[in-house]
Amino acid sequence: RRTNKLRGPILCLVGPPGVGKTSLGKSIAEATGRDFVRVSLGGVRDESEIRGHRRTYIGSMPGRIIQSLKKAKTGNPLFLLDEIDKMGMDHRGDPSAALLEVLDPAQNSTFNDHYLEVDYDL
Repeated sequence: RRTNKLRGPILCLVGPPGVGKTSLGKSIAEATGRDFVRVSLGGVRDESEIRGHRRTYIGSMPGRIIQSLKKAKTGNPLFLLDEIDKMGMDHRGDPSAALLEVLDPAQNSTFNDHYLEVDYDL
């Protein structure tokens, strides 16, 4: 049976470097007719890199998710969140909490980027 509405499944690809996880993601995007966006999260230690900086700061920018959507020029690309295991945390916040909001289907319909200051349905 096919459904008319697909709820954006999340696939977790695990393996050593060089086995083709990114190539598989590109192939899935091509097969489904969607644009492919790769976001590297290695070394992300600040929650604002995912959620965006508030506009009150000099040099503030949207988060990586919104920046990637803008770069893809489409509202529904296939996202590959790469190097999730290399994320860290420090005194500025826990980026894994912001990432949970991005990945959880119950929460990502009201994703709030601090730069845009409006809810965005991922």
